[in-house]
Amino acid sequence: MAITETPNGPPADAARANVDARDLAAFGYQQKLRRSMTSVTSFCVAFSMITITGSLLGLFEPALREVGGVAVWLWLVALVGVMPVVLVFMHMAARIPLTGYAYQWSARLTNPYYGWIVAVFGLITFTTGSVAIGALLGSVYAPVLGLKPTPHNVASLGAAAITLAAVINIIGIRAVGAINNGAAFLEIGGTIVISLMLLLGVAIFFDGSQGFRVILSNHGAGAVNGTRIPFVHYLLAALLPIFTLLGWEASADLAEETQDPRKTAPRAMLRAVLVSGLAGFAVMWVFVAAIRGPIPSALGQQNAMFWLVGRQLGPVFEDALKVIGLAAMMGCTIANVAVATRLTYAVARDHMLPFSKHLSEISKTFRSPVVAIVTLWAVMLIINIAGAGDIFRIVSIAAVAFYFTYAATLIAVIAGARARTIPDAPPGHFGLGRWLIPVSVLGLIWCAVTILAYTLPAVNRYVDGYFAVALGIGALFTAYAWWAVRSGRAPLRRTGGEVLEPSPDR
Repeated sequence: MAITETPNGPPADAARANVDARDLAAFGYQQKLRRSMTSVTSFCVAFSMITITGSLLGLFEPALREVGGVAVWLWLVALVGVMPVVLVFMHMAARIPLTGYAYQWSARLTNPYYGWIVAVFGLITFTTGSVAIGALLGSVYAPVLGLKPTPHNVASLGAAAITLAAVINIIGIRAVGAINNGAAFLEIGGTIVISLMLLLGVAIFFDGSQGFRVILSNHGAGAVNGTRIPFVHYLLAALLPIFTLLGWEASADLAEETQDPRKTAPRAMLRAVLVSGLAGFAVMWVFVAAIRGPIPSALGQQNAMFWLVGRQLGPVFEDALKVIGLAAMMGCTIANVAVATRLTYAVARDHMLPFSKHLSEISKTFRSPVVAIVTLWAVMLIINIAGAGDIFRIVSIAAVAFYFTYAATLIAVIAGARARTIPDAPPGHFGLGRWLIPVSVLGLIWCAVTILAYTLPAVNRYVDGYFAVALGIGALFTAYAWWAVRSGRAPLRRTGGEVLEPSPDR
């Protein structure tokens, strides 16, 4: 970032850093993390968390198999559904710009006990999210590496991706930002080029392709073969866009490492969701339209998207898509590890976890929470082993966990709005005003619909069991958090942005 002199003070970047540090101090914390994320990096992190290309590579075929070409429309349904949640989170990011948003917002708007419950949901969310992307990577790239996509090979490649992501996070937020920026720009640019070439081919050159009208028909759906599709198949096909449009709130979760987070994070979240939702719709439409011959012929390949690009554009573009997809998935894994460890750091900083002193330590060399990163890395490997390389099982659990976190946070926002515990933002920042509660209710309805959609169908009943086990483990830590608050070890008696009883290390 260029350094410019202000009329009567220090360089502009130093002045901005001082403003951000004072803003953080008003919430009771010292600036310990490296605040180096620009608006571009904040967007790229949110975009990498969403990773439309990575999700399409892993879930493109199942969505087509369930309902055929009409699956493309589910992107717009998911985009409209998630927008109320995005708008509420934009409102809150402009008012409480703190790392570990799920915990911080909920604890400050209600009470520390509820804040910890939301933190449990968040920890389940981000750890399973990291494992889910690792599993997708393993399932997609095992055949590329000449391996059979067995559960063992998928889990092994996922573990390797998580380990590399943890190492990059230890190096620091600058490394995370640089790699995510590169991955995001490569994904955006490369996917646009390939999609435009397929678009031109469908319009002019590709004889026998499905054509653009394919999204108006369910013909070729493997599960039902053009007959009337049971509603449960739409729910299963919707896993692609719903799972993809998750994680955009990473911009808010990394607030203490972002420059001017009150303005930067809300804009980054909105841009990431709109770009990803609309691009996902357009890209999937073009790819489905470009399938030559019946859709089931594409579904029988090792990876439908690789096969399609190789057949229509040649091996060079197929290899390019493989590189783009790998970069997108690794960027997503890196971002997931970042937000998971920052939430752990935020909770530990308030003494709400066992071994909080160590989990909240910031390395003087790397300016990153190394102990928290290593701890979460070990937890993710355990989840990865338990998932046994079953990508659909892990992805479903991650989607449900994300929406539990969103719903719990929205409940806190509604309670805070009614109790008037939400602090004001400075003039010129995003806000919903009197629409905050109605929009929050809409978001809560979408969360409830999504959770029920993925837990009620018999085919997804395993999600209930896995999530119950995770919540059981979380209940043990909740008991610790209750003791920490009751004993005065974790004094979190706050409303809004005011710290009523600061702890000794603040």
